[in-house]
Amino acid sequence: MDFGFWILDSWRHSRQHAAENAERSGELQRPVPNSGRGAGALLRTVVLVMVVSLLGCANFWREGFAAVFGGEEPKRPSERADAFAHFLAATMYERRGEFDKATEELNKAAASAPDSPTLSLRLVRAYVRAQDYEGACRGAERAVQQTPLNANLWIVLGEIYHQLKQYDKAVESFKKAIEIDPENVLGLGALVSVEESTNDFVAAADIYKKLSELSPDSAGVHFQLGLSLARINDPEGARKELKRALELRPDLARAQYMLGIMEMEADDNEAAAGHLAAYLRDSPQDIRARENYAGTLGRLKRYGEAFEEIRTLLGDKEAAPRHSIEAMYMLLRAGRYKEADEMLPAEGAPALGAVLRALARKGMGEPDRPMLESLDAIETSIDEEYSQYLSELLFLFGKSETGEYFLSAFQDAQKEGIQSKTLDVFHARVLMTLERNEEAEAILTAALNQYGSDKDAHYCLAIICEKAKRVPEAEKHLQEYLKLKPDDPDALNFLGYLYADYNFKLDDAETLVKRALAIDAKNGFYLDSLGWVYYRKGDAGKAIELIRKAILAMDSDDAEVRDHLGDAYLLKGDVRQALAEWKRAERLDPKREGVKEKIEQYEKNIKK
Repeated sequence: MDFGFWILDSWRHSRQHAAENAERSGELQRPVPNSGRGAGALLRTVVLVMVVSLLGCANFWREGFAAVFGGEEPKRPSERADAFAHFLAATMYERRGEFDKATEELNKAAASAPDSPTLSLRLVRAYVRAQDYEGACRGAERAVQQTPLNANLWIVLGEIYHQLKQYDKAVESFKKAIEIDPENVLGLGALVSVEESTNDFVAAADIYKKLSELSPDSAGVHFQLGLSLARINDPEGARKELKRALELRPDLARAQYMLGIMEMEADDNEAAAGHLAAYLRDSPQDIRARENYAGTLGRLKRYGEAFEEIRTLLGDKEAAPRHSIEAMYMLLRAGRYKEADEMLPAEGAPALGAVLRALARKGMGEPDRPMLESLDAIETSIDEEYSQYLSELLFLFGKSETGEYFLSAFQDAQKEGIQSKTLDVFHARVLMTLERNEEAEAILTAALNQYGSDKDAHYCLAIICEKAKRVPEAEKHLQEYLKLKPDDPDALNFLGYLYADYNFKLDDAETLVKRALAIDAKNGFYLDSLGWVYYRKGDAGKAIELIRKAILAMDSDDAEVRDHLGDAYLLKGDVRQALAEWKRAERLDPKREGVKEKIEQYEKNIKK
């Protein structure tokens, strides 16, 4: 687990409570309806546009048919009579709930009055109600052709494209609406919705910035801008906007929560504790928030208080196994060894639980060696235990402080001559988290020499070697891992991507990544890897298709994937789109190697 996922988890957490906060603060989290999320929202948008359009017709009733249907009155009286008769029949059928017949009559009316934008909108509404989005799309496209300077009609069309998952067309439609009416909040809101649904959080942040300029006193807009900036790794900007939201609305509880998380990342634990405590006064049943609050207290060395916070979670029906591990760790740090030893072992973390109980027994002056030497007999996945439990301790209670605590314990065991492959892998993983890879490599290499081939050791060594750009060694360790666990999709993808990234064994790369996708077809990182394979093979079309699918499949935006997409567009010859993607990558990770140079090079070429 890394802080990017922690922020993502917190962002998801905040979205779950958006409605609650809107009610509590008296302000919507979004300044506009939640566009593109279903027939109900789309139908409300269509109706709103119809009302606005009709209210804009000053001569609506006085002009009769011409006002209803727009444009010029039909030349033949029979056409006028037919269209109006079908329109009235449709209205009657709608009132009686016979929507299929109403749609049929509206189609007949439209055939007699093909230049009527109002009829087109009525048809759109009928099709949306029936969830026939293809029909709705035809009606909306006709409406914008009839009235191309009506911004709201472009919004309706964009909403329908969004519903059909034709995201590029949706974005173009919303941008057209904003071009016609730059301060159209409905258009901006609709655009930010489609950008978020396609994981383009850089664009979403820019739109929220524009909305904040249009509505500078809206706490909800500043809150959403803060969340968006957090998701694109702009912590300073995120904190600024969240604090502004709280200035405008001191009772905006979710802003308190997110500020607490941001201050934890900045290691300002006093400030983090203050924000999280304020949030918990408003939402005392929020388990994740209480867990993070306990984390800040642990970082402040207020171990007893931290334990009490976690203890309140243990009896909750939503309590997770990790809470037992966290409670044991806080008891150890508080010197309450007997209580730590008596804690029930955590389901899912038998090896780590045994390590913590051994530390408790050592603290009481009792033998810890038998328990540590029995670790290798426990049937478990060390990788899963580390990822789900030990890494959580490191990030929740402070990577440096908690890491050093465990390293000291592991080093003491080494000095005592305790031999355990499990302990060695835990030791190496903590060192890797602290970016002390050379020390980790030495421990893992010694473990392989002593205990023989081990999948966890091989996988960790593959990571270390790949980071050091020692590709043949990384390849060797991944191959050894796959001999022991041949259907592990992460390892299959890792090796396939290694080949693609260093541009060799591309057929093998394709086979490996496709095997991973056969196990997990919707994994965004696997899709990106396969796209990168096709990029290396010179197939820009397939590369772009797969990398765009990868972005849609992910929970957040990713600088590496955006960089890949930019390179694929360059291979296609679309320099402008390549630049757009590289700029997104740079916003997400300003330190990403090579991106700035590509932007400078190709911007110069365009200017020439």
